Amino acid sequence: MRVASIEIRHLRILDHVSLEFSPRANLVTGPNGSGKSSLLEAVHILGSGRSFRSHRLRDVVTHGESTLRIVGRTIGPDGLSETTGIEHSSEGLRIRRGGADIRAASELAALLPMVTVTPDSHRLITDGADLRRRIVDRLLFHVEPTYLKHHRRYRRALRQRNAAIRGGAEVSDLGAWDVELAEAGELLSEQRERYLGRALRAMNDVVGALLGRPADIQFYRGWAPNLSLVQACERSLTDDRLRGHTQVGPHRADLRFTICGRPLRHSLSRGEAKLFVTAVAVAQVLDLAAVLGYPPVVLVDDIASELDSDSRGRCLAELKATGAQLFLTAVPDVGMGTSGVEAERLFHVERGHIRQVV
Repeated sequence: MRVASIEIRHLRILDHVSLEFSPRANLVTGPNGSGKSSLLEAVHILGSGRSFRSHRLRDVVTHGESTLRIVGRTIGPDGLSETTGIEHSSEGLRIRRGGADIRAASELAALLPMVTVTPDSHRLITDGADLRRRIVDRLLFHVEPTYLKHHRRYRRALRQRNAAIRGGAEVSDLGAWDVELAEAGELLSEQRERYLGRALRAMNDVVGALLGRPADIQFYRGWAPNLSLVQACERSLTDDRLRGHTQVGPHRADLRFTICGRPLRHSLSRGEAKLFVTAVAVAQVLDLAAVLGYPPVVLVDDIASELDSDSRGRCLAELKATGAQLFLTAVPDVGMGTSGVEAERLFHVERGHIRQVV
């Protein structure tokens, strides 16, 4: 699946943009604040109904305008073309594909899988487990057809159990929610562990090759390995009551990154952190391509930041080798000429105006 063209109306500084893209590498250059990231943001919204820079779509609408519109033409692995339209206004979000309404953004994401690397992606190493869980969840959404159902069931049970705990429910009253939470949670965790049993080996290999030294990525399921989830809930109940929410379960799962036994956040320079998150993205692309039969679209915002020319070259080589359609941004004069990226399409942005250079 790839994005063949896009039309953008009223997204941040991009007021009226219409572009056609290469099926391989597309490089967007321009000074900071010119609209490079906004173009990648538009592609991301086209494939997910969401921005990677803001939690609310109304925040990305051009100041003084009321409606954001994005229309994109995609081409599937079978060569068939389809048009998707996204509109956000005061009435909410409307998505249409092939002339039919799409009711949930998750349906859109299933049609156009994407992997994104942004300047904030280093938070994968430095921040809490939520971002790392989201990587696992996004991948499983595409490779396990029942994963979303189990995930929603677990979240519902978790909300109900937390509400019962805060309401001072007796142990006997919590039993039903413990059982429901455990059943859904065990299914969810089984899918995560089954998938990661395969995927983590490849991820560790790619990270080691790109980073230049071996790293270790391990999965923690969210409760002690020697206990069932029901047993873990029972043992943590006293602490759960004190804190007002459930302390164990798949919502506490994590990917743990180490080098020589030390957490990555204490072991990597900023440049190495950029190499690491890029390697994780490459591993995601390769795994999705193996499962789906085609690679996802890859967005890399500010690819050159924190990287020297050698590291940048290795990142680009790894990304290009995936066979994915690439959308890359960079400021001018950082050695990102078309010969280095082999970009069939080169765009330059100035104050929201985008012109095709190559």
